[in-house]
This record gives sequence, C-alpha cells and structure tokens, in this order.
Amino acid sequence: MARPGRPRSVGVVGETQVYEMEIDGRKHRVETSVGDGWRNEATWWVDGEEIAATTSGLEDNLYLVVDEEHELADSLGAVRARFTSLSKPLRATWFEGERRAAEAAARIGVGGLDLVPEPGSPAAVREERMRSQPRRHASLHVAKGVADVVVPILIGIVFFWLARRVDLPSVPWADVDLPSMPWPSIDLPSIPWPDWELPRLDWDAPGWLVWLAEHAKYVIPILIGLALGRREMSRRREQDELRERLAARGPRHAAGSDAERGPGGLPGDLD
Repeated sequence: MARPGRPRSVGVVGETQVYEMEIDGRKHRVETSVGDGWRNEATWWVDGEEIAATTSGLEDNLYLVVDEEHELADSLGAVRARFTSLSKPLRATWFEGERRAAEAAARIGVGGLDLVPEPGSPAAVREERMRSQPRRHASLHVAKGVADVVVPILIGIVFFWLARRVDLPSVPWADVDLPSMPWPSIDLPSIPWPDWELPRLDWDAPGWLVWLAEHAKYVIPILIGLALGRREMSRRREQDELRERLAARGPRHAAGSDAERGPGGLPGDLD
C-alpha cells in the first residue's frame, strides 16, 4: 500500500489527464496518460493516498481496484479509466460499493459517476462540446459508421486499380514432383436419413426489408453509430444531473453516516 503523498505523474512524457471529485467527504483523483506512448496508464488517489495504478498496451479500459488488505476496501469502490483506440483518455468513472462488487459493476458498465476532468483539459473540452453541440457529437458517431463502410470499399478500389496497372514480376517456382500417397480405401455404411419435406411459406417480404437484407453490411454500421451517438448524449445528461444532485447536498452531507448513504457510498437520493 502506497503512503500518503503528493500525486505523481504517470504520463509518458510528463503530461497527464486529471479527473477529480469529492464524494462523501473523500477527494478522488485519477490521472491518465494522454496518448503520447504505446501504453494506456492510470493511477487513482483518495485523499492524497495512492490506491491503485495499472497500465496496458492492449486494453482500452483500465480498472483500478483497492487492495483487499486496505482498511477501506469495503467502501472505496473502484474506478474505470476509458481510452479511445488511439490511447486518448475519454473519462474516469467511479463505481461505489465493496471492492469486488464495485469492480464487477465497473467491468459491466452498470451505474457509475464520472469524475470531473481538469478545466481546460482535452477531456473537459470534449464534455463541454457534447453539452453545447449534442447533435454534432452524435453525427461524429454516424460519420464513423459511414467511414467503416466507405473506407474498405475505397481501399479495395485502389488495390484493384493498382493490380490492373502494375506488372508484377513472375516468380520461378521450383517444379517439385511429390510422390502419391497410397491412402486406404474405407467403405463407410450409408445412413438412412429420414426424408422430410418442410412446408413452403407463401410470403413475399416487403421491398424495404429485402433492400435492408441485401445492404445489411453497409446499413448496420451506420445504425450502430447512430445508436451510440444517442446513447452518449443521454449518458452525458444523466451524469450532469447526478453531479448536480451530489453538489446540491453540500459539504455538511458529505461525511454523513452509513444510514444516510446509498448501497455503495453514494447518497441514497442519487439512485
């Protein structure tokens, strides 16, 4: 267990994305790398004490969980730091509860409270852009779905164009005469399968359904992008409302008794 002290940087070249929030009288702080290297890194502090740190070169979600021997293992919860595929930090979300239950909720993605990104940081700018221009943000997800469809087609066209115009040299492969293998001849018995005739459905699908079935590989990524954009807009509104209700309780409620809190440390009226 780390000793209390000043939070230290975890970034590759000294830069970090910082998230902070005071919850139930405890100050949570998460620092993540900002995509300057090939690895995602995250460190979590509570009241100046380093609780957990992790790093990965493959995972886009990092999970920070308090050590089971820690005296506050039953109440500190867990944190999930999420990154883009390009290792840019998206958000740090705190999940209430006992360490195992909180870690399970973090991995499933149920509930959670987004910590507030440092003012002026890229994550803070992204949050503000989502609030002020929600439709534009949703359109980015749709554009990504379109790109998933269009880019492979364009790459295929380019390769086809190059293949017709570039004369590739012929490779003089060796002429090897392999011996024939005398495989055994096994006469397997025939199985008398029942002769079933399934009834034919005399039904013609509507034209729009036929069109969707024929173009599903193009339509589905766009629909997924639209759904993700709408979900992200809704999630941002829910998180803002949750932060406002938490702030409205004020400092005098921050260190309330366990009876005043919800099932995992958040105030009960925040559910």
